[in-house]
Amino acid sequence: MPRFSMAMDSEKSVLNRIRGWLVHDCWSSYFRSNNMKHAICGAHILRELEGLIENRQSKWAKVFHVFLMHVYEMPFEERVKRRDHIEDRFSLICSLGEKAEPPPRKTPGKKGRYKRTKGRNLVERLIREKEAVLAFAFNRKVPFTNNLAERDIRPAKVKQKVSNCFRTLSGAEIYARIAGFVSTARKHDRNVFSELYTTFEGHNFITG
Repeated sequence: MPRFSMAMDSEKSVLNRIRGWLVHDCWSSYFRSNNMKHAICGAHILRELEGLIENRQSKWAKVFHVFLMHVYEMPFEERVKRRDHIEDRFSLICSLGEKAEPPPRKTPGKKGRYKRTKGRNLVERLIREKEAVLAFAFNRKVPFTNNLAERDIRPAKVKQKVSNCFRTLSGAEIYARIAGFVSTARKHDRNVFSELYTTFEGHNFITG
């Protein structure tokens, strides 16, 4: 079983306890959980579109890039008011992408899935997950990207690369607990040092 699947199925996985929105990069494994609502990270989509524009001068990708940024910069009330127009425009650009991207084809002499270009994969994903891609546009609680979460987890990834791994599971758990507390304090505009100090005195902004 892949490590990510083991982590998701673990009793300690936070994904098993999420009941709200999960903003992610559209990895299929995330959709295994029906407990949460799914939203696709806009930053990931923009990077893929930029790759198509730079490497292949893809016209539909450029149009979709401009469209997505326009919706992002639009005031929330206006998005809601123009929802039908936004969704129709989304579908129209994707239909142009379908026509522009080569259809899946079988590689001669090879078994398995039909070969798809990166552009084809992206446009099919956009069509399939239209609701999740536009979730940020019509839900105040859904951010455009998951960059905040990625910034929170980056120090742990850097530590893993530099130190290779944690020596013990308990050490990793302690590190995660401290890092999680510090991150939460910052999100609430709290002084991290003060909150750590009061924690050792038996109280903080979380416990009261």
